[in-house]
Amino acid sequence: MYIENIKVKNFRNYHNQSINFKNGMNILIGPNGIGKTNLLEAIYLLSTTRSHRNNDEKEMIRFNEEFAAVEGNITTKNGKDKLDVIIHKKGKSLSVNNILVKKNSEFIGKLNAVLFSPNDMDLFDSSPRDRRRLIDMEMGKLSRGYMLNLSSYLKYLKQRNAYLKQQRLGDVMLETYTELLFNPQIQIIKERNSFINSLNAYLSYFYNEISGEKNKLQMVYKSFIKEKQDVDIMKQEMKQAYESLKERDLTLKQTNIGIHREDYEFYLNNMNVSKYCSQGQKRMVILALKLSIVQIIYQIKREYPILLLDDVFSELDSEHRICLLRLLPNSVQTIITTTDLREVNLIRKQDVNIIRIGKGMINNG
Repeated sequence: MYIENIKVKNFRNYHNQSINFKNGMNILIGPNGIGKTNLLEAIYLLSTTRSHRNNDEKEMIRFNEEFAAVEGNITTKNGKDKLDVIIHKKGKSLSVNNILVKKNSEFIGKLNAVLFSPNDMDLFDSSPRDRRRLIDMEMGKLSRGYMLNLSSYLKYLKQRNAYLKQQRLGDVMLETYTELLFNPQIQIIKERNSFINSLNAYLSYFYNEISGEKNKLQMVYKSFIKEKQDVDIMKQEMKQAYESLKERDLTLKQTNIGIHREDYEFYLNNMNVSKYCSQGQKRMVILALKLSIVQIIYQIKREYPILLLDDVFSELDSEHRICLLRLLPNSVQTIITTTDLREVNLIRKQDVNIIRIGKGMINNG
């Protein structure tokens, strides 16, 4: 899979620009604050329908404009597709090959892109919600069924919370709303466990290759109940868990347990990464995570995603830069932002597509 080109209109600092990519390594070079990250954000938008920077989509619309548009032409093992995202004051519109798509789940994953951003370093100190969001997004690109189960769960959760806010409640009705949560949660827990197990098969390898050391890196899924082969046992344990927090739910008028409250943690040699590791180690953990995701996507889809690396070299010394670039498969289209070509040219001895970024302007070559 690779992206041939994108066109952006009224997107961030760009008025109307297009950019061509090669199926290989592409370098976006320019000073800081010039708009390199905005282009990676545009590609990520085509992959996930959202920004990686904030939740307010309207911020992607250029100042004093009514809309922002991103168009991308991609090539996959199944052929070519044209993807369009239009952000406007009332929301957004999605289309595939000029046909409007009503559900995000029908659009997400048409273009598979894995992004490393400096903002990812916040993952260790941010809320569990941000870690869930990252994993949910990566899983959603691989499994439409996962997104459907998550959507069903969130719908039933909203209904239960609305009922908890009513003045007069009945035990039978509350139990009915509670039991609606069980089936989608069981499927979500099973898929999350499977995904984390797949990640753990790669994490240590990539971390060790980048760091040049021998360590054990693991990601732990903190589920509110353990996965069991017997679904009925899982339902019974869920029922007991909700019953134990019933009074708290009634007092706070919201659901205080479930997959929407779960978390993920990283451990390096059995030490919690967020508590005990340096910034340099955390950066290598994130890079190992992203490279592991690339491999899982290939393992499932039999096609590599696009790899987006934003300012990836700024905190790595030359030795670790070399180790990282050697890990990138030649068959993966990679798009890297940098302020200094020497960071790449002295390391990666192969043809690269150099794209120079000016103030809202793009020059290929």
